[in-house]
Formats: sequence, C-alpha cells, structure tokens
Amino acid sequence: MKRPPARRSSTRLVPLGARPKVSAQELERRVLDESRGRVRVVVVALALFLGALLIRAGVVMTMPDERLARLDQIQFRSAVELQGQRGPLLDRNGRVLAWTVELPSLYADPSRFPAHELDRRVPEIAALVGRDEAWVRARLTKPKAREVKLGDALDPEKVAAVRVGLGRDQLWTRNEPVRYYPGRELGAPLLGYVANDGSGAAGLEKVLERELAGQTYRILRVRDRKDRAVEAGADGARLAQAGHGVRLTLDAAIQHATERALQNAMIASAPDAAMAVVMDVRTGAILALATTPAGNANDGEARAQQELFKNRPAMDQLEPGSVMKPFVAAAAIEEGLVAAEDTIDCELGSWVVGDKTIRDDHPKGVITVTEVIKYSSNIGAAKLGFKLGAGRTLGYLKQFGFGRSTGLGLPGEVAGMMRSPNNIRPIELATTSFGQGVTASAIQLASAVATLANGGVRMQPRLVDAILDRFGQEESVREPRVDRRVVSEETARTVTLMMETVTEEHGTGTRARVPGYRVAGKTGTAQKVEGNGYSPTKRVSSYVGFLPADRPEIAVAVVVDNPTKGSKYGGIVAAPVFAEVGAFAMEYLGVPPDPTPPPTAEDGAPLLVAVAPAAEPAPAATRDPLVLTADGTGGWVLPDLTGRSVRAAVGALAPGGLQVAVEGEGRLVAQNPPAGAAVLPGTTVSLRFDSLFPISIP
Repeated sequence: MKRPPARRSSTRLVPLGARPKVSAQELERRVLDESRGRVRVVVVALALFLGALLIRAGVVMTMPDERLARLDQIQFRSAVELQGQRGPLLDRNGRVLAWTVELPSLYADPSRFPAHELDRRVPEIAALVGRDEAWVRARLTKPKAREVKLGDALDPEKVAAVRVGLGRDQLWTRNEPVRYYPGRELGAPLLGYVANDGSGAAGLEKVLERELAGQTYRILRVRDRKDRAVEAGADGARLAQAGHGVRLTLDAAIQHATERALQNAMIASAPDAAMAVVMDVRTGAILALATTPAGNANDGEARAQQELFKNRPAMDQLEPGSVMKPFVAAAAIEEGLVAAEDTIDCELGSWVVGDKTIRDDHPKGVITVTEVIKYSSNIGAAKLGFKLGAGRTLGYLKQFGFGRSTGLGLPGEVAGMMRSPNNIRPIELATTSFGQGVTASAIQLASAVATLANGGVRMQPRLVDAILDRFGQEESVREPRVDRRVVSEETARTVTLMMETVTEEHGTGTRARVPGYRVAGKTGTAQKVEGNGYSPTKRVSSYVGFLPADRPEIAVAVVVDNPTKGSKYGGIVAAPVFAEVGAFAMEYLGVPPDPTPPPTAEDGAPLLVAVAPAAEPAPAATRDPLVLTADGTGGWVLPDLTGRSVRAAVGALAPGGLQVAVEGEGRLVAQNPPAGAAVLPGTTVSLRFDSLFPISIP
C-alpha cells in the first residue's frame, strides 16, 4: 500500500541562536505598552493608598481617639496659671507697707558665657546680686547648664550697666513679680512675708491671704514643634484680677518711733528681746506693734532666721509682774471693798502666806491703796486679792482680757494662762494679784490698760481698718467694736489718779514722764520662769500706761525680756521707752500739752517775772531741742529737726535770721548743715521733707 505524501509544515525552522527581526516601530510600541501597564499599576496602588489615607484621616478627624488626644496635650498644649497681682498692705494714712512690683531677675547661659569675661564680670555681678564671688563663679561655670538664675528684685539701671557688652543669649533679665517692703525691718514680724509661690507664709501676709491674693486663671497655651507660642488661649476679659488692698490701723510713723525706742533699750540694757504695743484707747486700733530684733523681709536669707520674724507681742506669754496690780485694785474698788484713801498694812515688806513669804522691794508699813500702786507693794496687792476672793479676782482679770484670745487671729497668738478659781491655793491667789503665776501677752497688757483709759470700757483690739478694691476704694470698713464694760467710769477715773502717782516723786516710774503731759502708768519687774522654777537672775521688765492721763489718747505697753546690762527694774529699763514713744506720739498726733498756769503771788495776783538774758548757752541736757542756741561767736548751733513738720522746723530756725530752703512736704527727713553745726545769720539751711516719713517709696 502506497503511503500518502507527508504534509509540509508551515513552520520555519530557525537556526539555533537566530531571532526574528523586529522593526523599530514595533519595539517602541511594545515598550510603550509595557510602560503604560506599569503606570496603571502604580496609579491604582497610589489611589488605593491615598484612599486609605483619606479614610484614616477622616476617622481621625471625625472619631475621638484618646491616645492621640493625650499625645497632643503632652506635646503641643500646656496649662498656664495666671496669678493676679497681690494687693498692697497700707498703714492707716495710706503709706505703703508691702506691695508687689515687677523687678528684673538676672539669668545667664553658662554654655555661652565667654570664659575670658569671667574675671572681669564676676565681681560686678556679685556686687549687683549681693552674693560672694565664689558663688557667682560657680554658677557661671556650671557644666551642661543652659540657664541659671543669679539674682532677683534687682535695680534695672544697675542690671543694664552689668549687661553692657554681653549678648542677650549670654546674660539676660526677666521681669518677675516681687513682694517689696519699703520700710525694710519696719513692722516685719507683724507683716510677715510671702513664700516663693507668692502666697502668704507668715504674719499678716498669711492671715490676710484671702483678701490679698489675686484671682488665679488657668489658660491653655498652644505651641508648635519648635516650642513657639501659637495661641495664648485667653483674651483680656479673662485675665486674672488683682487682689484686694488692706488698710491697717498701724501708723508707720508711730511704728518707726516705737521701734527706734526699743532699739535704744536694746543698746542700754542688752536684753534678749524687747516689744511694745501702742493702742488708740477709744477705738482699740493698734497704732504700733513692734518687736526687736527684727529682720528685713526683702532679704530671702534673713527670712530663714525665724527668730527675726517672731511676732513677740502676740506669741510670747510672759509673767507680767506688778503691772497687774492696777487691775486688781480696780476690781476691789468696783466691788466697793476699798477706796483709794483706805489703808492697808504692808507688814514692813515681809508677809507669810502658808509656807511662803511674800516680800516687797520697797518695804512699807501702813499705806493707802493709792500708795500700794505708787510704791508697787506685792503685799498690798495680795491683800486686795484676798479681799476679792479667787472668783472675783480671776473673773475681773478675765474681763480685762487676760486668759482669753484677743480676736486678732495672728499666727501663734497666745491666750495666756490663769488658774481656775476652783483650784487655786491661797499663795497662788496672792501671787496672781501681783502678776506672778499668771501669763499674758504684750497685746493683752495694752488692751487692759487702754480699758482703764477708756473709762472702763474694753474695746476689741483691731489691726484691719478697711478692705480696698483694686482701684484703692473702700470696699468694706471694719468699725470699732465694744467688747464689754469692765468697771465704771468713776472707778476707772479713780485708778487713773492712783496710776499718776507712779510718775511722781518717790514713785517707781518717774522715768516715764513726758514733759507737758500727765502720765498714768505702772511699772513691773517679774522673775523669769526657768526650768521648773524661777531664775535667780533673769527678769522681765515692763511698763504699761497711757497719756494724757486727764484726756487719754494712746495706751502703751512695753516689755523688755531679760535685760543683762545695768538695772533690771521696769521703771529703769521699760519706762524710758514709754516716755520716748509718748513724747513722739503727742507731737505727731497734734495733742496740745497741758496749759501751764502763770505764776501768782501769795494774794493771787499775777506775778511779774523779769527774764535776764543768759550769759552762756544752757546745758545740753536742759536745752529745748527746737530752740537755736548761741555758739558764743555771734552764730547759732542748729537743733536736730528730724521728724518735725514744716511749720515746726521753719519756726525753729526763723529767730536766727537764717535762710531756709524747703523741699517736699510732711516730716523732715534730712537737713543741711546737720544738727550741731554752727552757722552764721544769713546762712541757707536746706530742709527736705517727705510725706511718707519715716519710710519712703521708690
């Protein structure tokens, strides 16, 4: 069988290694097709990615996410507190005692501070900030530090002088709020100070925190990634409001005079401390509450010494001693048990009660009740206490303000200690009657003696006169408030006359006299408690009183704790402080002296007295401080006019034919030539007065 012929394949066999030829156009077309495919893939992928991103962004923007919100708050938002400016403390005449000011603080970047400038700059900066050079150098060479604080509350002009030649990134300032006390140590223990966070930390700054502190607002600050502020977060309507101002009853001038008198006592007697309280007898307003030694609240290092800011008139409870006797006498007279002229046997200075012996420093026999006060008889006071009995003695003392709070609310204020009438031994009643075995504060003593001066009516002691709004206008006024009537006006007048004899000849308080004014007062000298008994050497010396005795204006209590030099008796140590304060206050308050009646002959007719010119100047001890005295060469010796009014100072210089140049108003703070200088008629005397005497405000 014949095979069919094989079919020829149309496929061409190409030799191995040979490829069909493709035209350039075909190749280009193929490349373009492949590129378009890749682009489509990329576009689709990108579209899907962007779509997913948009969906995610939509979710993030529309749906809350606690985690992202937390990160946003941490990284780009922060809460900032705005504290309103703290209100000022003013005295009763509007003098500034404490206020808040914006003052520059000095900062440096040690990493940028030029090393070659250290030797020249360190002494300048140390002098500016009040630090030693080693401290400043250590701060400026602190490794890895980018910002160190060198000082605060600095003088802007002095800061500018120190920064000359240095870049803003090397040494710069930042204004920061600073509590400033223009009077420095003036009233420092009473005023207190503020803490680093601007809140009251001690004294009235702490007590009046609610009134003084400004409002606090918390705002949200938004920052970008470079820590630049983008949004403040608050408008003007939301800014923090300033605190209220507080006008105190203190008088800065009387406070200054009181502190100066206490400093003189510190020099004369070298005690551990001294304190005094001056009170307006009719209103209970405290005009001065002074303590020495005291610190400067502007000095941060001084604030660390708590003893310098201890408000002793409120916080120290000391045995008052014999200044307690007038109050016991007033109680006995009020109860009708004795009269001023009645007699008491003082046992010649020694009297046994139980197993104890009471002694008098000035032994007397039979004397009147008035003389019990004049000679300060412990035995006489103890017998008055026995006449009253424990219940009435302690009850009256309580009404005078002893053993209970004054109501001032000062930090650490003590109420004092008195025994219970149901649990008191005879010897304890006797010692209580002359101020031993009972404790009191200087504020309580001032309030009690002011009660007698006010006709037997005790006024509530007060330190705050008014609360002021941020514009300085009165928002609320603290009116004087009557606490209670303790004794009758007649009794108070009788005891006043008895207390006047203390400053008379042979009285224990002759050094408390104030020329031109009648003074009523009482001295005190008490043994100081030490351990479980009384110290054989340490004493508390005191004097309480008021003036003018016939028309009382102020009451003063002075306490000197443990005098170590000279006498320890209150009449020697504390009475001169009373006299100095009283003399200043009478002139400052414009209280006229008692009129001096003209001399008369035996028949009552006016006596004509011929006054011959003095051959030489009077001794300094008897010379009127406001009178020019001749220097013996045709000139005059200038008096010390510090603290005098314009009228008084000019009037004192007028008789000498001197030219007077007056600057300012108020009280004299500086004179040129100084006091004691000899000048010729026609010389110009420059007098500078300040309405804010004794403190000035920059």
